[in-house]
Amino acid sequence: MRRSLPLLLVPLLFAPAACAKATNGSHPGGPVTPTSIPIDIGPSAKVAGNTMPTGIAVNGKELVLYILVFGNRPQLDAAVRDTATGKVDPNGEGLCTGGTGSDDQNPFFGLHQCVATDGSLIEYGAYKGAVSRITSQADGTSTDATFARWTDTPAGSAPAQAPVVVFWLQRHGKPAPSSVAVEGKTSPLPAAQYPRITVYSPNGKAVASANLRPGITEQQSV
Repeated sequence: MRRSLPLLLVPLLFAPAACAKATNGSHPGGPVTPTSIPIDIGPSAKVAGNTMPTGIAVNGKELVLYILVFGNRPQLDAAVRDTATGKVDPNGEGLCTGGTGSDDQNPFFGLHQCVATDGSLIEYGAYKGAVSRITSQADGTSTDATFARWTDTPAGSAPAQAPVVVFWLQRHGKPAPSSVAVEGKTSPLPAAQYPRITVYSPNGKAVASANLRPGITEQQSV
């Protein structure tokens, strides 16, 4: 699955997770503060800041989210932790049987849907800004995401950038449709057929939305 403003801390961001509810029977969402775990991805890059064990585990494999920074650009990635041994696979093997990613749509990045080995759907991503709620709307239902603030600065030091929030959820439904090949290009279906991620500001207002929809890619001739 590999792939500047002052920071304003919002007290609601760290309220108990039970304050938000899912509407389709999945685990309730809301803000959390997960315990960071070390992830070693080798010499090619470096994990920055706190990692995000999500608590979403399927068949003994837990999704763990983390961020790499290239220059000033953060990139969201995913690892898998074996719940029996604690071993972390930075390549994210063993959890997903399929899925799709989305083009970055500022202020969103790293939007992704994983079709898990039990058939459930796991969706995750990151957002630049303070939030009180994040939802995914698909197939006539809305699911609240769990989210946590990511920081690349040591505790007590002054943050250098706007807040980045990493979010995740697990739900049941139809996987996002596959792209289709048309005249040398791979094109997704209309945006309305893909899950729509919506972010709410600390005062409860919807401030940003993005469809979890891959971009158009052009096939390269050899």
